[in-house]
Amino acid sequence: MKALLRALSYFRPDAGRIGVVLVLLLVSVGLNVLKPWPFALLVDNVLGKKPYPSWAPETVKNWNALTQITAIALALLAVSFLQALCSAVQTYVSTDVGLRGLRRVRNDVYGWLQRLSLHFHRGTAAGDMIFRAGNDTSSFQALFQQGLLVFVSASCTLLFMLIVMFRLNVRLTLLALISAPVLLILMKVLSREMRARGLEAQQAESKVYSLIHQGISVLQLVQSNTREQHEQRRFNVQTEKARRFKMSQHGLEVTYWFVISLILTASTVAVTWFGAREVLASKLSLGELLVFIAYLGQMFEPLSQLSQLSATLSSAGASIHRVFEILDTPDEVKDRADALAVRKAGQLAGVSSRVKSSGPSDTPPIEAHGNLHFENVSFNYSDSKPALRGINFQVVAGESIAVIGPSGAGKTTLLNLLPRFYDPHGGAVLLEGVDLRQLRVKDLRAQIALVLQEPIILPATIAENISYGRPDARQSEIEAAARAANAEEFIRRLPLHYKTRVGEAGVRLSVGETQRISLARAFLKNAPLLLMDEPTSALDVESETQVAASFFELMRGRTTLMVAHRLSTIRRVNKILVIEDGQVSEFGTPEELLARPGYYARVIAGQSELPA
Repeated sequence: MKALLRALSYFRPDAGRIGVVLVLLLVSVGLNVLKPWPFALLVDNVLGKKPYPSWAPETVKNWNALTQITAIALALLAVSFLQALCSAVQTYVSTDVGLRGLRRVRNDVYGWLQRLSLHFHRGTAAGDMIFRAGNDTSSFQALFQQGLLVFVSASCTLLFMLIVMFRLNVRLTLLALISAPVLLILMKVLSREMRARGLEAQQAESKVYSLIHQGISVLQLVQSNTREQHEQRRFNVQTEKARRFKMSQHGLEVTYWFVISLILTASTVAVTWFGAREVLASKLSLGELLVFIAYLGQMFEPLSQLSQLSATLSSAGASIHRVFEILDTPDEVKDRADALAVRKAGQLAGVSSRVKSSGPSDTPPIEAHGNLHFENVSFNYSDSKPALRGINFQVVAGESIAVIGPSGAGKTTLLNLLPRFYDPHGGAVLLEGVDLRQLRVKDLRAQIALVLQEPIILPATIAENISYGRPDARQSEIEAAARAANAEEFIRRLPLHYKTRVGEAGVRLSVGETQRISLARAFLKNAPLLLMDEPTSALDVESETQVAASFFELMRGRTTLMVAHRLSTIRRVNKILVIEDGQVSEFGTPEELLARPGYYARVIAGQSELPA
């Protein structure tokens, strides 16, 4: 129940609209209750010649029969029109409110997924997260529209009708209500099992999405190894599991509705039989019986809705639980309450709101020159063997460091600690002598440019891709960054130059062109710290030559840590850091390491190979 109430809080900002919905809903219910009464007046007072009730206008009583019939027909038409109008407007407004709440929860889920650390995303299936963010969040809208509003509508309809029915005939009304406790017991018994089966079905369906995402992301591997049939069999097995779980859920729901239908049908037959006897005994007029039967038909609809509410809440509750699992996942990498602001060295105070510290007002922002210190750092992805242990080294601002070592030694993990994609489990990483965990994450990352082994291109224009880290950059700055990255020549050959859309549904770029866009993005960001993770490993010789000149220019004056495997690149850095088995085995200039009988010397001598 707490989870459902928490889910409904997403609709609180639309309290005014919800008020309008409730007013329209009550008016619609009230008009619906009036619908059978014109028929009662027609049968009893016009055709049956029974005196009109005291509330009827005196002028109506003096009209001839044809005029009275016409007036009753027009009254019925007016009531039906107003009821339909209120219902239509109420449905439109409630749908708007439902979609607004859905937008809020999806925004929250997406925003939280963006903030959660790589440690969380490393341990979760992307397809499952997509399903939760896209599909499970729809249950918030269902909870509001098919849950809350249906409950209010059905409850008010029952209340209004029962008041009138008790006034017409107490015994007949009590007979009609015999089915109510049976329905409540049935709902209580089966709702928990329906919720459990609904959760199983959602999880199975989520795994289908995960397999689809996985199959598309590794399609090249699948096709190159002719494993299409194997992957198809895996997918077939999972879709069959999803079908079985879904059928188990629906099977219980079908049984539930079958039993409810039998109970409601038996109640209708009993009330009709007893009501006819009351008419024969002159204890009830024919018109009143028609009203009663009309109410009876309408009364069982809200009863059915209320009984269905249990299944709706069970299904929605399972999905809402999965959404809140994301939102309740603790953020491992976050700002402390007294986090310090960081700005690039030489940046004027007050230039950006990012330099305002959240700590004491008299604490000046940390100026990032690029001095780094790894102090006894350790890190592990799980309880297994540590990925890094006892890492100790210092980097002076402006130095370039090549990080080398065997595959799986922890080189990329080392780089990921600097922008706080992960936090170390032991020791500390210091920038300008301050632990990174004491700095504002947003400010820290603003001081770091990242060039990946597999550069990322967004489905946007060339200019938007280059300026992604600085969306306020001028066109002249974007073009200057492209020239620095040796990218302008191929950009000018594109149909719309910098306005050409690339990526999905756009122009496809080569690997070398994509990497130069990534370098241009780093040039434009102009950060004091540069991290490069094997930036040339996927390039051919010609592309590497074009890119290498760019990233050596990019490294100039910046503290650079670069995971590298090309000896031509490694020889041009200030120092080399060798990581083996999660530990620093060597650290020094290329000349110093060449003079020692270590990993780097073995690589130069051809006794070892750098991993590609």
